[in-house]
Amino acid sequence: MLAYTEKIQETARKLLKDKTVDVFIGYKKGTVPMMNEPVLIRDPDKADMLYWDSFCGLNLCNYLTKREDRIGIVATGCNSRNMVTHIIENQIKREQLYIVGIPCTGMIDHRAVDREVGHREIVEVKEDGDSFTVTGRDFEETLEKKDFLQLNCRICRHHKPQ
Repeated sequence: MLAYTEKIQETARKLLKDKTVDVFIGYKKGTVPMMNEPVLIRDPDKADMLYWDSFCGLNLCNYLTKREDRIGIVATGCNSRNMVTHIIENQIKREQLYIVGIPCTGMIDHRAVDREVGHREIVEVKEDGDSFTVTGRDFEETLEKKDFLQLNCRICRHHKPQ
């Protein structure tokens, strides 16, 4: 999923530069491993902050309600379904949104990973296809992504946004 980071950055930069949107909502790499954070960007020169991997699990739709500006937003299948609900409930207007759809292979449950490594401090995480490696001061473990997906991702049938 890391391959999408550059595409998200390019798209956000273009949308902001062309003034198609006033703000772009996405994720940035968190200061703590496995904890990426939502970010709202208004400056096209800051698009390089945007990031995408299997730890972008927070629902960005929470940042849509009652906004008046034009919004670019990263959306997975579950996010796009949530956006529809916001539109139906008049929390946002469809014409305000420029949705950047990203196929999703599931988000990793950081709590399950923490339990697996015995609650030792993880200082780095690297994804590699269907696996990821967690590294601490005195350990390194490679884990299969499918074994650590969030519960809702394990049963999800909507891997692509609508």
